[in-house]
Formats: sequence, structure tokens, C-alpha cells
Amino acid sequence: MKSGQTSTRRRQTLPGIPGIYVLLFCDLVRQLGYDDRRLLEGLELQRSQLLAPDARVSVADAAQVLHRGLAIAGHEGLGFRYASALKVTLHGSLGLLALSSMTIRDALEAGTHYLGLRAPFLDFVWQTGPDAHDQSRIKLEVRERFPLGRQHDFIMEAMLMGLVYMVQQLNEDALDDAEVWLTGPPPPHYATLAESLPVPVRYNAPFCMVQASAVLLDQRPRLADPSIAALAREQCEAEFQKLFAAPESLLLDVRQRLVEYEEGTLSLEQMADRLHMSSRTLKRRLQDEGANYREIVEAVLRERATRLLMETDLPVSEIAFRTGYNDVSNFTRAFKRWTGKTPRDFRR
Repeated sequence: MKSGQTSTRRRQTLPGIPGIYVLLFCDLVRQLGYDDRRLLEGLELQRSQLLAPDARVSVADAAQVLHRGLAIAGHEGLGFRYASALKVTLHGSLGLLALSSMTIRDALEAGTHYLGLRAPFLDFVWQTGPDAHDQSRIKLEVRERFPLGRQHDFIMEAMLMGLVYMVQQLNEDALDDAEVWLTGPPPPHYATLAESLPVPVRYNAPFCMVQASAVLLDQRPRLADPSIAALAREQCEAEFQKLFAAPESLLLDVRQRLVEYEEGTLSLEQMADRLHMSSRTLKRRLQDEGANYREIVEAVLRERATRLLMETDLPVSEIAFRTGYNDVSNFTRAFKRWTGKTPRDFRR
């Protein structure tokens, strides 16, 4: 299997991003004086939808919102600013679990265990050191589950500094001698924001991680409460099971097969043949799940096209071919119908 196929498969089987996170990003862009309405244009996402407690936005749509925001305000240091705005209480049951945990270690371990509920595109790796004989430091490395492309720097800034702010909110005295490590050179906005950040950032590092004294782990959050923590953990587990343990539907199976068919798409008849059923049966069973085959195809092609435009430098003609269009003008019309922009305007 191609590595691209593996990355795409992981991406499309993720449960999506909580709507409140997307809404917070839009509000941040607006507060900086930019028109946040452009971020949701053509995505069929409304503010009222994003405010719903269980609202989730597909990873592709969230990436598109982020791409647009970075295009108009990326020089403002959106990752660090977003981290500062991301309060523990916005994380729902996971935030409540962190606040009520008995130690910072418990809070961080809960966050890493249930990371898929809030940031399903990342993984955490715990380390201690600097070597096996010295456990005086802890290192919490953040790794991408698939290439994050042009959003990498924002996500790492927001996630790692967000962890620092979360610990600060749990216990203000717990951040002595902590620092954030980021790969790559320091961006221009770091010089502007450095003094306002709670810990220093080390650039050109080999990994993206937070490093701090191991004493941090034994600190007690101000709102520690074992009874509340137990209830919050039950909520997290229920949410986790709902998102990751649901039986796979025909809709998801169809969508997965379309995603794995990387160049072009499959007709209804071709898909039915692969599923060993008639096209009439396929249509009926999808209707039973409230789905329509054409709409599933359109969604997959839109997500593929926007991803390739955001994360690669492939020419538009090649992207058109990979989304099943032999004619660039037809692809351009379809893309404008999906997003309100031409492929070249979207990429700017």
C-alpha cells in the first residue's frame, strides 16, 4: 500500500474536530481585525451548528478553515494566540477530568489517553531523562499521525503551548524550568510574542515537545476532586466508545473505498459490483442510512482536491486528474461549486 494511501485512510477514519475549536479559531481571526466570514465560505458550516455541544467538523473542513485563516493572518502568530485562548473549560468532559485530577501527572495522562477525542490527528509520546539514570526531566513529544502539511507549524505551536497554558491553569506554580521545543527556524512573529509567552521556545529542535522538571508531575491542581474526576472519566470513556467503537456502516465502507481509490472515482455500478450487490440494493441501503451515493462521492472528491491544493505543489491539471476530471475547466467549475473559489484562488 502506498504511504499516501495510509495517510489518507487515517485521515478519513478520524471522528472530526469539535466544532467549538473551529469557532474559537474564527473568533480569533475576527478579533485580530480580519473578516472571519471568509473562513466558512462554501463549507455549509453555521455558527449555531458549531456551538452545539456534540458538533464535529470533518478533518478536511477544519483544515480548510485553518488554511484560509493562516493565509490572511498567519503572520500574527495564530498558533500561540490560539493556545492562549484555549481554556481548559472548552475541552468539555476532558477539561473537567484535567481540572479535577489529583496530580498534574494524572491530568496529562488523561489528556494523552483521550487525545483522539479532541485532536485525532496527533499522538503523544512520554519520555523521561535526559538518560535512564536521570529521571529529573519529563518530555512530552507530539507526533503527527499523518503529514500535516502547511498547518504543521500552527498545530504544533497551538498544541504544545496549549499544554503549557493548561498546566498553568491547573496550578500556576507548576511551570518552573519548562520550555517548548519546535522544529524549524523561529518565525518572525516569535520575536513579537516571546515576552508574552509563559515559557521560552527552543527552535531548530529535533522534535516537537514540551520539556519540564519531573517535579511538575506531583503538583496538585487547585480543583482536584476524586469524585468529580471519576465522573468526568466515565464521560470521556462514553464519548470515546461512541466515536471509536461504533459498528461500521455501509456509508463508511463506501466512503473508505472511494478514499482508497486515489485517482478518479467509482460509479454507482462499479461500487455495487465491488460490494457484491446490485446498484438498486446499494442505493436503497444508503438511503436507509440517510445517505446518497452522489453526495458521498462529491464530499470525497472535494476533500481530496482541497487537501492536494493545500498540502502539495501539484499543478491544477494533475489534481483535476486525481479527482476524476480529464478537463481542467470542468474541475474548476466543480471546485468553485464546492468552495466558492477557483482552485488557483483557493491556493493563494
